[in-house]
Amino acid sequence: MTDEHVTDLELGKAAEHLVVADLILSGYRAYLTEQGLPYDVVIDSEGNLYRVQVKASRCAKRMPQRATVTPGYLYNVRRAGKGGRRQYADDEFDIVALVAMDLRVVAYLPFKGRILQTIYLRPPGHQGSARTERTRTIDQFPIETAIAALTGKRPILSPKAESVRVVPKDQGRLFETA
Repeated sequence: MTDEHVTDLELGKAAEHLVVADLILSGYRAYLTEQGLPYDVVIDSEGNLYRVQVKASRCAKRMPQRATVTPGYLYNVRRAGKGGRRQYADDEFDIVALVAMDLRVVAYLPFKGRILQTIYLRPPGHQGSARTERTRTIDQFPIETAIAALTGKRPILSPKAESVRVVPKDQGRLFETA
């Protein structure tokens, strides 16, 4: 079965499972939640529970910029429900997990303060111009940084980035350890 034959609902469930796997492999306790809640995953970190809303993108899309067209992942982080009919309130979850399904990469952002309606992230390794230096790539947002932003503590980054790497989706396995 190819990605084109996967429904949006199936893609969302796969993204939720990918987030839980990523969190467990990063040393956290993570659990899927029941349907009908405004969050999809719960993280237990040092006795604190964090509610995570998962958003998925099938692949990078060509996004027109001023003079060029650049690929990127676009996420509507404030929209909920079928067709985005409802907006999330600020207190419905703590972290948003943005998943690039073609790469099997997850970006974690704290859902606090003035988070934007949409978030646009470039693929890993993207080199922007001096004008786009603020543009971030999807692999620059580890879970430790999101939790640190919520707790006010300094992040302690796990060595996960060195020990787990993404493998091509046609290889059949999700993760490969080094």
